[in-house]
Amino acid sequence: MFERRSRRREGPLLSDRVLASGCRRVAILGLHPGAGARTVLESLVLSLRGKLCPLGLTSAPRVPLEPDESGRTDLTRVAAPAGTLVATAAAPADPGQRALAVVERTGCSTQLGEVSVYRAVEETEVLLYGPADPEAMKSVAERLSALGAELVLVEGGFERRAFAAPGVADGVVLVVGAGYSASPARSAAAARYVVETFRVPPCGEGARAAWQETASRGAVVLLGRHGKPAGVLPPGLDNPVPALRDAGGEPVGAIVLPHGLDDEFLVPLVRSSLRCALVVRDATRIHVSPVYFKAWLKSRGSIQVVRPLRLIAVATNPTNAAGPDADPEGFRAVVARALPDLPVHDVALETGRTHAKRPWRLWE
Repeated sequence: MFERRSRRREGPLLSDRVLASGCRRVAILGLHPGAGARTVLESLVLSLRGKLCPLGLTSAPRVPLEPDESGRTDLTRVAAPAGTLVATAAAPADPGQRALAVVERTGCSTQLGEVSVYRAVEETEVLLYGPADPEAMKSVAERLSALGAELVLVEGGFERRAFAAPGVADGVVLVVGAGYSASPARSAAAARYVVETFRVPPCGEGARAAWQETASRGAVVLLGRHGKPAGVLPPGLDNPVPALRDAGGEPVGAIVLPHGLDDEFLVPLVRSSLRCALVVRDATRIHVSPVYFKAWLKSRGSIQVVRPLRLIAVATNPTNAAGPDADPEGFRAVVARALPDLPVHDVALETGRTHAKRPWRLWE
């Protein structure tokens, strides 16, 4: 949430970056709990008022969905201008949603019930709770566009980052708070690692074809040094390295992974002499520790994606729920230095407001 006004920071707004990107579906991805993704969503809705009409809004559910001390679950709440299209399973149960008119039911089920699309008949506050499944989220976002939304904004946290995958979203705004790590500098470094994983390069045509033909059905596909199919990896191996050879006994040139890349698969490779390309569908399926990610790349291994992810910008939040807040401009600057080729914004600074810190509670 925002508090009092302060002096507005000059330069392009985050909303300008989003508009200039040409993306129709934008994911606002908070990198950790309390990152400020909801504040960024609120700011974009306010800044885009009158520029795009209607907007489409929804949110990927948090994990876990638990009630707070008042009994209310942790839902995204935002003020929506008249005409806004909202996809949510939360609206019917909230008495404040009388200004929403039902447009259609989507058939997508959630923990709170079925997601429906509503239109705000007047300016009102809405609760957002969309589907957790990425394919269902894609379907809902596409319906919002088909019903007239000029831009669909989808907000959510890193634990459900598949909602930001290419194909579900066209572009991503990352949100990082000062509480991401022990210090602003370390929080910036942690954000840089996420950006590095999100920017791994696209694969070649051979790996792309292998994904479409075989890996998309759940098989780990092996490719030879010249990109030719070399079989599939037997499931359930404790150590996959001995099996990573083609029919002639030569080490493979690429491994196409259907379910993503994690430490369990990567660590044996890092410790071996084998170096090849590891191919995943998209960067949201990379789940590896920074030390192994960097060790693999430094030792001439590579990680590639079938579907590249588009980063639009990074948004910073100086508040720290677990300790002292960072200086807003100072934190934005340190993240900008860590990410010199990405636009970095603080939506409160650039709109002349300051961040309101969530009350700290002993039991948290």
